[in-house]
Amino acid sequence: MRSEPKIAIQGVSRSFGAVAALARVDIAIAPGEFVCIVGPSGCGKTTLLRILAGLETPSTGQVAITREDSARPLNTMIFQESSIFPWMTVRQNVGYGLRLRGIRAAEIAERIAPLLELTGLARFADAFPYQLSGGMKQRVSVARAFANDPELLLMDEPFAALDEQNKALLQEELLRLWSATRKTVVFITHSIDEALVLGDRVLVMSARPGRIKADIDVPFPRPRSVVELKQDPDYVRLNHDIWLLLRDEVRPAA
Repeated sequence: MRSEPKIAIQGVSRSFGAVAALARVDIAIAPGEFVCIVGPSGCGKTTLLRILAGLETPSTGQVAITREDSARPLNTMIFQESSIFPWMTVRQNVGYGLRLRGIRAAEIAERIAPLLELTGLARFADAFPYQLSGGMKQRVSVARAFANDPELLLMDEPFAALDEQNKALLQEELLRLWSATRKTVVFITHSIDEALVLGDRVLVMSARPGRIKADIDVPFPRPRSVVELKQDPDYVRLNHDIWLLLRDEVRPAA
């Protein structure tokens, strides 16, 4: 049985002029749950995430988020493209949100040190973004989000532009960070593989206007190894079942 929702989305629709992006979306997400959303291009996934972030307002329906600690940020969003500041070092970028909140420099250093280690950035703490690969820049984005300690972590295809090797490494690191903090995560992806590797649940969206077509519990125990999980026959079968759900939605979207 799921606990009282951290996020309750009820009857949410969103239109942009004559274009309906979302149509009556209902979702309940428990505290500490890692929920992945997959769907065809243009189905409203990012619009839904922006509504959760407070960057868009629904045309109809409501979103209720249970706040636990007003001293912490409600959410932090990680985008597909790197959003780190080019004039700051890795260390400064990771600690940026904490500095904005007025936290003392010594405490910032103490809080970000383990995150730099976990994400493999400790050796590059004084490097600037131009000295980093694309994968390392996204590690900085992930470390900064966790350092800021939000109640919700909203991720919009953060690994989509990376090669498969870097993507697998960052998925492993994200799972380690999430296991240590158990933050509530909403993760948008086009990849069924990624959704099954990371998520507790996978929500499958229809073509525009986006609706929730299926809500699937991911049965694989944690902790998970990205490479080993993909060899599990049950993983292959579930991946295939989700693709069958998506196939009829991808065609009209295309």
